[in-house]
Amino acid sequence: FEGGRTSFTNGNADFSQYGLEGREQIIKKGTAYMNVWMYTIREFEDALDDCKRGCINCNDDPVHAWDEGVCFYTGSLEGQDGAPSGYLLHQLADKRSLNFKTGGPDGTDVDGQSKLNYDLMDEFALGNYQLQSGNCPSARKTKERIAQLMYIPMIQGSLRYAYKVDK
Repeated sequence: FEGGRTSFTNGNADFSQYGLEGREQIIKKGTAYMNVWMYTIREFEDALDDCKRGCINCNDDPVHAWDEGVCFYTGSLEGQDGAPSGYLLHQLADKRSLNFKTGGPDGTDVDGQSKLNYDLMDEFALGNYQLQSGNCPSARKTKERIAQLMYIPMIQGSLRYAYKVDK
């Protein structure tokens, strides 16, 4: 961020209008959300690769890689109760849920865990079961649904900050 500008060959970005605090937030959010998002999906893909090969003992087994994907989504600080203490994607979904009033199991609450996280935990469990039973095609469909759902807090965050910056 020399001088507030990136120096990428394709797609330079100018962050000079933001102070150090703004640039710090860009780096933090880009690292915590975009990179972890991609790695989470990569772990699910690893599990699907192992499943397709029929390799139950690869990477300790496909379910192990799937569990790693769930761990990267959730983070290590979230805790069993889902209390707002984490920094990764699970917590991002809960934070945006407060802004968009989509909390609770039905998505009608103004606080608590996001409906998205309830839905994703169900999808994570389903994918795990499908892998354990060797149903690779269904597990792939579940992974695709998970990826679609994981976009929601990213889009909500983009909308929220676009609104905030515009004011």
